[in-house]
Amino acid sequence: MSSLRSKVLSCYRSLHRTRLKVFRDDSFALEAGKQRIRTEFLKHKNETDPAKIADLIQMAEGAEKVLRCNIVQGVQTDKGTFRLRITGDTELQNNAPRPCKKEK
Repeated sequence: MSSLRSKVLSCYRSLHRTRLKVFRDDSFALEAGKQRIRTEFLKHKNETDPAKIADLIQMAEGAEKVLRCNIVQGVQTDKGTFRLRITGDTELQNNAPRPCKKEK
């Protein structure tokens, strides 16, 4: 059981580190993320089934990956102009071209 406990704690810390990186300088998002992570972990505090705990760890690891790889922070620089904070972990994908309407 201590192995699962250490995995849970590691996952908890990893989510908080990712939250700090992704939402840097955004106090509202930092606080909201902190509360959400804490609430979700406390909700399952008394879980004892190892299979359920493993599923919860897997879900938390997936959430951490989504935060780290798919969330970018936009910062307004001028009126109507935003700068995106893209990290080295951000997955950049090519935009799919829009389908052209065929003329009749």
